[in-house]
Amino acid sequence: MPPLLPLRLCRLWPHSPPSRLLGTAAGQRSRPRNYYDVLGVHPGASTAEVKRAFFAKSKELHPDRDPGNPALHNRFVELSEAYHVLSHEQSRRSYDDQLRSPSPPKSPGTTAHDKSTCQTHSSSREHPNAQYWSQFHHVRPQGPQSRQQQYKCNQQVLRYCLLLMLVGMGLHYVIFRMVEQMHLNFMDEKDRIITAMYNEARARARSVPALFCPPAPCPGTTLGDPCPNHPGALSSRANRASLQQKQQWQKQQQPPPPGPTQGPEIVPPGADP
Repeated sequence: MPPLLPLRLCRLWPHSPPSRLLGTAAGQRSRPRNYYDVLGVHPGASTAEVKRAFFAKSKELHPDRDPGNPALHNRFVELSEAYHVLSHEQSRRSYDDQLRSPSPPKSPGTTAHDKSTCQTHSSSREHPNAQYWSQFHHVRPQGPQSRQQQYKCNQQVLRYCLLLMLVGMGLHYVIFRMVEQMHLNFMDEKDRIITAMYNEARARARSVPALFCPPAPCPGTTLGDPCPNHPGALSSRANRASLQQKQQWQKQQQPPPPGPTQGPEIVPPGADP
């Protein structure tokens, strides 16, 4: 019988870790008196000090560090409630007035416990994670009015996006037209310069005397023949004519070659002898 005693004691001993039991006992024994004690700051602390203290405490008491410890969750809820009250000037002033009044305010633990109880009863109609996110003051509301307001806000953002897209398209079109006009002006100027150079070269070519006919020949001539109206062509024709006359005169001065004696020449009637 005595060897069975340790086995029975082990069965009766709870299966929760010692740290969890110590945390639960410590949370039940020591309850902070006010929100300043929850955050670990003095009543004259500034908003920045309250914020820093909340961040430091939230890292220590976050429920994700030990999800199975309900005491840690309750302390984190108390910490969030204390920060929500002390981070706003108006709520902090009213809380300080309650501290100075003869009737002390509710302890943070009682308020947090009541709030968690109410949330537990009303969580059947809300989102499964609404209880967790309701611990923070910046939780997004889930009512029909808030959804309607969010829908209107989304519609307004969509209109702004469409307007921005239209403005961007208009700017792109204007810039494209400006670049196109600049390109057309550049091409026109380049064409004008080329045309001026061509006209100048053509005028310079016309000023030089040509020995041959233009590409469109005069009537009676072919392409490449000497132009009959050109001064050079006229002088060459005169030289050729004078040369032919000189050759004929030389032929006339030469004596006729000796030949057989002919009889009297018969002169036709009406001709001079």
